[in-house]
Amino acid sequence: MKRFAFLACFLASLWCHSALADELKNFGTQVSYFYLTPTPEAFDVFQKNAERFRNEFEKAGKGYDVLVAVMIARISQQNNWPISAGIIGLRAKEIVDGQSRLAKYVADDTQVNAAKLDIWWASFFATGDEVYLANILQYAGLELPKADVERMLIIQAASWSFKANCRQHPKVLAFARQRLASPHTSEAQTKFIRDAIAFAEIASPAQ
Repeated sequence: MKRFAFLACFLASLWCHSALADELKNFGTQVSYFYLTPTPEAFDVFQKNAERFRNEFEKAGKGYDVLVAVMIARISQQNNWPISAGIIGLRAKEIVDGQSRLAKYVADDTQVNAAKLDIWWASFFATGDEVYLANILQYAGLELPKADVERMLIIQAASWSFKANCRQHPKVLAFARQRLASPHTSEAQTKFIRDAIAFAEIASPAQ
């Protein structure tokens, strides 16, 4: 896939190439696991680091600055914590305000492409809200269409990223198990979820 399904992959790619290796590694952990221990102090550090590494995101040219802004916006909205000053802070405020084209795209779950999957993952990592997992899972494990390249890419990205995060995040794994037990889960997705759970349990049998 040409895009990473979540920002932490990008940060991991920088660790071996940057003099700020430790700081980038720590920020990558913040990106992926903020929802586990959200505090005003952690949010303040997150925002300062986001602004500090803004140039790295812009150089990558893949919209990573937008994903971080989405996280800041979601965290602020969920906890009623203030958004700090800075370029990324302004983008986060734009998303919260909901009036711009970008803000409307972020908020509209009917506009789905590979970038929207990234936004849903960023939103989950910011809040821990399972609604974003449900959004992603509705595309994971579906049969690949032969004549619709865009939908094929969405299904591939959703499937890969959901399976990978089942291994990395106990909450995603627990959500998968819950959906596996649901009578509303389709046969195709039941098979996918079983595979995702098995993939996670091979790495982390204690989960």
